[in-house]
Parts: sequence; C-alpha cells; structure tokens
Amino acid sequence: MWPFKKKTIRETKKVSLYGRQSRNASNYSVWGSMSIIEKFIMVMGPIALTYIDYMITDSIFGLPKWLTAIIAIGSTILLFTLLTLFITWLTERGS
Repeated sequence: MWPFKKKTIRETKKVSLYGRQSRNASNYSVWGSMSIIEKFIMVMGPIALTYIDYMITDSIFGLPKWLTAIIAIGSTILLFTLLTLFITWLTERGS
C-alpha cells in the first residue's frame, strides 16, 4: 500500500531579509556600536546640509535671513522625512 500513502508536505517559514530578527524594541543603543567618525557624520551631516541649502537659497533669492533660514531648515526636514518614508516603503515592500 505504500504507493497510495499520503505524502506529508512541510511548510517552510518565510524568513525575512535579515534572518530571524524581530522588530521588537531592544535594550541596546545604536550609538554604542558606532565609531567616532560615524557619530560625527550623523550629527554634522544634517547641519552641513542645512547650511549648504541656506547658502544656495540666500544667493539665488536674496530673501531676508530669517526667511532663508526657515526655508533651509524646512527643506532639510522635508528631505529627511521623504527619505525615511521611501526607505520604509522599500523595506516593507521587500518582506
């Protein structure tokens, strides 16, 4: 009777891109695993980007300094927000 025996099908678990990492919060700091250069770039990168945007906006439009500063800060926040949303969309789409 073995040809008529029912074959068992094993279901495989869907593994995410990074293995079995859980999305739960953990008790370690991301800053603890970064080098001093990475920490410096994480802090100074947005500041430098805002300054470059301030200088470009000031030279092109010649608006008052406070308005130019608001535009530069707002565009940097908008850029980082859009980048975060795009990365989140890509990572959720892949899994």
